[in-house]
Amino acid sequence: MITKDSHIHVWCIDLSLHNNTAEKLTTIFKKHDIIINKFNPKSEEDFGLVLVSDNACYEQLISVLHVQLKPRNNRIIVINIAQLRFSEFEVLKILNYGAEYFFESSLVEDNYDCIIEKIKRWRNIESIMESSSVRKSIVGKSLMLKKLLRSIIEVSVYSTASVLILGERGTGKELIARLIHDLSDAKNQANLVLVDCTTIKPQLSGSEFFGHEKGAYTGADNTREGAFALANNGTLFLDEVGELPLSMQAELLRVIQEGTYKKLGSNIWKQTNFRLIGATNRNLETESEAGNFRKDLYDRISLWKCYMPCLEERKEDIPVLVEFFFKKNFPGTLPYIDDSVIHYLMERHYPGNIRELQNIVKRICLRYVGKGPITLGDIPEYDRIMYNSGKKTWFENTDLSESIREALNDGYDAKSILDRIKNITTNIALSLSNNNREVSQLLGKSERWIQLQKAKEK
Repeated sequence: MITKDSHIHVWCIDLSLHNNTAEKLTTIFKKHDIIINKFNPKSEEDFGLVLVSDNACYEQLISVLHVQLKPRNNRIIVINIAQLRFSEFEVLKILNYGAEYFFESSLVEDNYDCIIEKIKRWRNIESIMESSSVRKSIVGKSLMLKKLLRSIIEVSVYSTASVLILGERGTGKELIARLIHDLSDAKNQANLVLVDCTTIKPQLSGSEFFGHEKGAYTGADNTREGAFALANNGTLFLDEVGELPLSMQAELLRVIQEGTYKKLGSNIWKQTNFRLIGATNRNLETESEAGNFRKDLYDRISLWKCYMPCLEERKEDIPVLVEFFFKKNFPGTLPYIDDSVIHYLMERHYPGNIRELQNIVKRICLRYVGKGPITLGDIPEYDRIMYNSGKKTWFENTDLSESIREALNDGYDAKSILDRIKNITTNIALSLSNNNREVSQLLGKSERWIQLQKAKEK
């Protein structure tokens, strides 16, 4: 968090012909402990201002945003100090190319309070992102992860909005849900209640959410509190919310809208208030169009949407994740990890995302013995077989498939095609080596057979 005496450093690119506005901003911002420096490409400051005094600078501005600033994942505010305003299309392009906000100086007046408050919020978000509560739960340094965390922290700390977390299996959706809960107002923090929607049985869903009184139905031997009561003043996390039965969707929507519910077997209305978080690997927009998910419920739970990147999209985080998972398995001294192991894990494909990477590291640790380095030999055989560096195997080659397709279209049957492939394979193997024993091993034939094939070629 920002301390009372801390300074916020902001850099400035001035695309104007003069520095009057920059000087004015420097004076105003300094009163709020915001120090403006000239832009340095090696600057580590995350926030920046870009001043534009001439509409002729537009293309230069787009280039600076797209080439220099967007790859750095800086948070940028563009201020147009020219007399001629930019068009709506030009402003949208500026935002799409890397700026987060665009202001006409005539609209922000001379106090620039709105800009100052945005920078202070950004600084607070960056401070939280570096805190132990975030770093111990979310591992990685990629720009994509940094952008995701900024979004999560902002919605958690500065709102009570419902959040829909979208992403493939194994990307860490539950971790993000727990982080949102932990970052919410700590003074009023209650429970995080997790409901796995894949395990809900329609006939028992009412009790799961609403709770029941003793004797409400056969088997209700005791009073039970449901998820709505347990999550009051806290967070209700619906994991795999796309699996929720339609009948339950309508009842959930009513509780979200009115904040009231009744236990099964009770006539007493109770109040509940919670932040709702949903997670799914389904496309709920498509599901709602198909009638499998209520559109009105989708609108309610997706006030803020969070897209979890798959591991393929943040491969630069793999070495950090690998070290993190190894440390969990070696509480004491971590053995030396050979570079080839890291390279293997970097290049491998992960359909199961982070969870799959974690499981592979666990299997490596199960095989590891002694006090030597962790090497490729510690990787289980079936994991090594799956690895192909993203390169297609020979039989997946497009040219080969097309050649076989063409042969079939020309009337060749499978046997004649296979015979021809065998002949080609034999000729290639013969050309690779003059050693009959080596060729026989390649083809799985006897050395006598190899000698006969060479005799035919003469």
